[in-house]
Amino acid sequence: MANGETKYQIYLARKRQKQAVKTVQTGSEETARQTTPTANAPIHECLVPAGLFEKGLGNLVFSRALENGRISLSVFLVDVFCLGIKNAFSAIVTRDEYAIRARSWSSSEHLQPMRPECFRKLVEGAVAYARELEFRPHADYAEASRIFGNVDITTCSEQFEYGHNGKPFYMFGPNETRSQARNIVKQLERQFGPDGFEFFMVE
Repeated sequence: MANGETKYQIYLARKRQKQAVKTVQTGSEETARQTTPTANAPIHECLVPAGLFEKGLGNLVFSRALENGRISLSVFLVDVFCLGIKNAFSAIVTRDEYAIRARSWSSSEHLQPMRPECFRKLVEGAVAYARELEFRPHADYAEASRIFGNVDITTCSEQFEYGHNGKPFYMFGPNETRSQARNIVKQLERQFGPDGFEFFMVE
């Protein structure tokens, strides 16, 4: 269990989780328009929340500019503390639609640009970390990640450290039931023992 000194910070992080989940839900409502991302189009931009590794969770946006003037994008809800890719979706939208979304996302999560190769390295590192904890990425991750195309992570020198203070740290998310949360905690306890991870659940 997280100690008392961090509980207020975790409470704020949980509020940010709710906002982050809304971003993914907004995209998921457009399943009729969802399209396989175009992996060989020019990269438009890659955006990552400021302070992601302090907050633990955020939406990461990778986009490409298509010849017809539209934007292909994939959004990944990434938990760098524990669960990896909690949600993902891809879509093709007009430039105006993309600009509106990007302003909304940036205002809530303070998105900042990141080099494509580092963006991919960060996301795939979160997937690998979660797999070590025996958590799989969201079902739509494989489709959304096709937007990476041939982006080469070996050209990124940045190093990303997952978990929190050297341990997995599970925070009860707004879209998880208490039963799901208990199962996650039990899974971590089986693998790491009671002192090998941290968690926080709202009473």
